[in-house]
Amino acid sequence: MKTHLLSSALSVAILLAAPALAHDAKYHLAKNTELKQFGGNRLPTPAIQGAQVPLWPSLTGHRFAASTASKEAQAYVDQAMMLSFGFNHAEAARSFKQAQKLDPSCAICFWGEALVLGPNINAPMDTVANAAALAAVTKAVALAPDASPREQALIAALARRYAPDTERTVLDQAYAEAMAEVAGKFPQDDDIAVLYAEALMDLNPWDYWTDAGAKPKGKTAAIISTLERVLARNPNHVGAIHLYIHAVEASTTPERAERHADRLAKMDIGAGHLVHMPSHIYYRIGRYADSLAVNRRAVAADESFFQGVAPEGLYAGGYYPHNIHFLLVSAQMAGDGPTAIEAAQKLSGVISDELARAAPAFVQPIKAAPLFAHAQFSDPDTILAVARPTGDFPFVNAAWHYMRGVAQAGRGDVDAARSERAAIAEIARSADLNALKDGGMPAADVLAIAGHVLTARIAQAREDWPAAARAFADAKNVEDRLSYMEPRHWYYPIGQSLGAALLRVGDIDGAEKAFLESLDLAPNNGWALFGLSEVYRARGDELLAEKTTRRWRDAWVGNTSILRIDRL
Repeated sequence: MKTHLLSSALSVAILLAAPALAHDAKYHLAKNTELKQFGGNRLPTPAIQGAQVPLWPSLTGHRFAASTASKEAQAYVDQAMMLSFGFNHAEAARSFKQAQKLDPSCAICFWGEALVLGPNINAPMDTVANAAALAAVTKAVALAPDASPREQALIAALARRYAPDTERTVLDQAYAEAMAEVAGKFPQDDDIAVLYAEALMDLNPWDYWTDAGAKPKGKTAAIISTLERVLARNPNHVGAIHLYIHAVEASTTPERAERHADRLAKMDIGAGHLVHMPSHIYYRIGRYADSLAVNRRAVAADESFFQGVAPEGLYAGGYYPHNIHFLLVSAQMAGDGPTAIEAAQKLSGVISDELARAAPAFVQPIKAAPLFAHAQFSDPDTILAVARPTGDFPFVNAAWHYMRGVAQAGRGDVDAARSERAAIAEIARSADLNALKDGGMPAADVLAIAGHVLTARIAQAREDWPAAARAFADAKNVEDRLSYMEPRHWYYPIGQSLGAALLRVGDIDGAEKAFLESLDLAPNNGWALFGLSEVYRARGDELLAEKTTRRWRDAWVGNTSILRIDRL
């Protein structure tokens, strides 16, 4: 299957920053600024606008009442809302437009089109979409007298979101205030409450917490309380679960969404992004095997969806690779090397050079991810056979040199490994990394970490474990100052490597501290748990060693033979 990932500017991969997405407010604000030049709207691309709009049996789980006598139009409205809850906005727009064809008098069908053309937490609104959104909501207003009071209220609120003047800040605030009034008027309506919560989230995308996630910021408390009321009444509301996960995942207590993530994971839904969403919690709390499983299903759901809909535009260019990337990093943390490499190969096939140029701060790190997976799991011969990346992407090229350096150090070829380290240093010194920095991606710091880690691996090759420990400590000092990101900017917690080196030099207490800090950063990390079990064994505490061994065996998915102190 080929995906045309940049058939237009609309397919810029605004999700690729995350798999999850980052939760550093500066990063997301920069992302929105950068993406405005490429377009963030959800207009269907010309290639699919005239294509048939199927009714998907796997998208029938939600009812959104419309004033229409057409059962088929109602079915398309229901499907459109499911697609909207799953952030597949272009397809949602097509379903709403199909409902309009079936019932031209359906006011909520035009309201829905205008709704999904607007901004969301992952994308600003492109001015190109403003005319279409304004026309749709104007039509909805004209048809509103024949709609229900609920629909009339929703239409009136949405009318405040669009105007010929495309200054979003004032319009988005007006819409949020209007939705607060609608939610107050219909306090038992779950869909209205979810739309109100989303309107609040759109005011400050991904900027919901202060004090390192301990204190809610701005409207976050209202967002959370609104969604919790919905979930208390209707725990299966996929839109509420989706937004609740995003609202709390960057907090210090992401586990509060765990039961909702579990419920979503058990649902049979054909919307790949919704299938993927539980992993935003699973990854944060250390359920890496479960994160791997839901992302494998999410990728399959997307690929099944693309059999009926041309894989173009923002969803194919952003959300689909996001799911593959999350599959990759989940496999890395779970120790599943074969799955990580398989996902790396798939990801390499869907991230084009053109896409990496369009959004460098967000796509280059994802383009580099397969190289880090090879560094972690592949044998030296496989690594050294990986071709040099195409295109002039300094961060990706540095990752390639890092990967090769790890392989050369593993083979004991210290001089070759040093040459790769020198290449990384030259890129850090001379390459223009401003596009990444301006987008909130700390490329210089990440390359510094790569250099320190490679220095440590070279020291390991020389059996100089004190030098390795010093280099890993230098790397960890840089890692500690990185902005928060999920998945993290560096592909594994360096504390586990520092702990391994300290254990080899006989500093058992220091090793224990390093492994525990690694587990604080990445809970239930099997790599660090293995190292911690070796610490307790070296200390002579067999009871605690066996208890910790059981923990890493429960967390581990892959072949246990790769768990060695020198590989942490």
